[in-house]
Amino acid sequence: MPSALDITFTPLLSMLIVMPIFVLMVMPVTGIISVAISNFLNMFIMSDNIVVSIITGYLMAALFLPLVLFGLHPLYTLQIETYGGTSLFPAVAQAGAGQVGAALALWLKARRVGNDRLRNVIAGGLPAGILGIGEPLIYGVTLPMMKPFITAGLGAGFGGAYVMAMHVMTASTSPSGILAVTHTLPEYMLHYVIGILISYVAGAIITYFAISDDEVRAA
Repeated sequence: MPSALDITFTPLLSMLIVMPIFVLMVMPVTGIISVAISNFLNMFIMSDNIVVSIITGYLMAALFLPLVLFGLHPLYTLQIETYGGTSLFPAVAQAGAGQVGAALALWLKARRVGNDRLRNVIAGGLPAGILGIGEPLIYGVTLPMMKPFITAGLGAGFGGAYVMAMHVMTASTSPSGILAVTHTLPEYMLHYVIGILISYVAGAIITYFAISDDEVRAA
């Protein structure tokens, strides 16, 4: 491509060549795979077996943040279209609550060891985390330290197990956190709040005992 035309025609030709491949080949294949995964997971999510529900809720909440990378979100829409609500969303929403619990434990330890910088970062991210915006705590606190990111997920699993066992359903998928109670079906509102509290407490306890003072001091 002549340099005088490169800036205009290289992107244009690249798009014209690649777009048909994606539209005619990649998108249909990934669509089939996505539907297959959704149908497979839905067997466990909608199970009437209480043990299956508890295990599914725990795993979904604990592993939700990594699963986002693999396109878990479309399941919400499929459930809402089919059942008029989603039981998956209130379970995986506990992932953010687990992060809040982990952050609370780290705040207590940071105060004890004198890490004022970490305390300030956590204090700034906690209100957003409680309201369901987890990025400040995830990217500012738990993920850089790595272990709290994992312990937060382990704690969130308990809240996810509870709300899945109670068959909690929401009418839509956003916002998450404590605000999700506003679009939780009325008969499940209390159970959703209990699930959030369980995730807070479990995330805090597991993180408090799993993360050493030295790790918090060095954060």
